Amino acid sequence: MSKHFSALEFKDAEVTDPVELVTKSIDDLTKSVDERLKALETKGLDPKLVERLTKLEAKANRPGAAASTDEAKELERKSINAFMRGEPLDGIERKSLTIGGSPTTGADLVAPQYLAQIITKLVQFSPMRAVASAMGVGTGKVFLPIEGNALSGTWVTETGSRSETNPDFGQVEIDAFEHAAIVPVSRQLLEDSIVDLSGYLSNQISKQFGKAEATAFVSGDGNGKPTGFLNTPSAFDQVVAKQDGSNILDKLISLFYALPDAYASQGVWFMNRTTQGVIRSKAVLATNGILWSDGLADGTPARLLGRPVYDAVDMQNLVGTGSPVAATYPIAFGDFASMYQIIDRVGVQIMRDDFTGADNGIVKFRARRRVGGKVVLPEAVKLMKATVSGS
Repeated sequence: MSKHFSALEFKDAEVTDPVELVTKSIDDLTKSVDERLKALETKGLDPKLVERLTKLEAKANRPGAAASTDEAKELERKSINAFMRGEPLDGIERKSLTIGGSPTTGADLVAPQYLAQIITKLVQFSPMRAVASAMGVGTGKVFLPIEGNALSGTWVTETGSRSETNPDFGQVEIDAFEHAAIVPVSRQLLEDSIVDLSGYLSNQISKQFGKAEATAFVSGDGNGKPTGFLNTPSAFDQVVAKQDGSNILDKLISLFYALPDAYASQGVWFMNRTTQGVIRSKAVLATNGILWSDGLADGTPARLLGRPVYDAVDMQNLVGTGSPVAATYPIAFGDFASMYQIIDRVGVQIMRDDFTGADNGIVKFRARRRVGGKVVLPEAVKLMKATVSGS
């Protein structure tokens, strides 16, 4: 009895190699497709259909076209297992494991890393607390007695008449003002954050409150905030210099010696870094660095005419703005501890409020501070006034 087999069956054939079996099957398929295409062409087949069949034929002739998706997955599985065991990989296995590939080719084996810290920006503020006087008070208003006219005596003869004399006094009123902020944060963010968010917020509140009060101590207008010493520059004796810096060294020497020695011996220079750069460049060129000297150790201020120079970001620039160009007050020198008084009523307080925003899943950090400041003895400090003409 004769047997009938299809074109893809080779049970009675001598070919037993699976690769040869697949190759012969592809050859037979290709031959069959060619015969059908020729037959159809003679019947006037649609050219588009002929193009599609041609592409299918080309695809079937590609090496490895008969490989199934299951075979590819098996290769990926073997590659990952070999990688995890530390075994060497051949070329194909190595290509199947890539970081930028799909999860099945090893992308899930690489996890990102997050640091449990926040990179914070620099917060700069004038070091008024380092040079002024500060004291804690138990009330919201303080009156400081200030000496007015001093008593005076007269020279007299042995039996001559003596005149009476008494000193007089004034007083400076300093109010404590409140500075406050509310920081709302979602409860889930506080719970899930990998950083200490509460500690970060506390640190930022302290820095920003310090910056705000330092600015007020320098230029505050006294309206709901401390009164800065530059709010009323007319209260101080002044030395006038040109804004182009052409005579600034001579004027610095005049400013230094315009202050009584008792104050000058305790005096400090207050200016921003831009002004410092102008002075230093001219001092080095003119005096070979004699007027200006750097600090002897890290963290210690530079010295100008032997007295410390403090970097005060809230001080005005040497050159003014506007038209006509406005006068500025870029430099102050003197005994700030005698000139300016800071009062501390309440330090920085931070209260965590878990209730008022609870309906919306919000936790509020409420911060406040009560502080005041005012000029009490303007004679202890001299200002440099900068104008276009220098007069």
